[in-house]
Amino acid sequence: MPRFCLPLAILLCLSCAAGASVRISGPQVGSIAPDFKARNLLTGEKIALNSQRGKVVILTFWASWCAPCRRELPVLEKAQVVVGRDRLTIFAVSFQEHPEAMRGIKKLAAGWHINMIEDTWGLIAGRYAISGIPHLFIIGRDGTVLANRLGYGEGSLQELVDDINHALAGTGTPPAEPQPAGGPSDTT
Repeated sequence: MPRFCLPLAILLCLSCAAGASVRISGPQVGSIAPDFKARNLLTGEKIALNSQRGKVVILTFWASWCAPCRRELPVLEKAQVVVGRDRLTIFAVSFQEHPEAMRGIKKLAAGWHINMIEDTWGLIAGRYAISGIPHLFIIGRDGTVLANRLGYGEGSLQELVDDINHALAGTGTPPAEPQPAGGPSDTT
């Protein structure tokens, strides 16, 4: 490693630990979520985002190699079961996943109620300007982005529940600057 890289890496780690802000990419809160049509890995069904109008949609980008993502998915599955498919839809979009891992994902998610979405070519991730995961969007019944969250940590769980409840109540999310949902160290 060149000499100047080590001090730069240390400075970056210290700034992240000190709570330096992280620029969150993707559609801004209040904008219309970019539409897409993709295949559900579990059912083979083609499903479009705009076909979910009238429901709250949680769109998360994840990968099997991302530990925070693997902790987030069961929480979202539980939310899908508790709230019900008539009011809430979860789209879990694979991000930069290895083709061999897709078979393992089918086993992992067998019996789940969420939509495991394939994004082999990264087209959906591109529309949402995804550069780190987990990256989650909450989309309101009218297709408007209500929340844009980067990262996942145990501390972000209550925030996620609050965001979902506000979206289901039709009140959107409380006005706030988008923040990493557990700190920069929780993204991959």
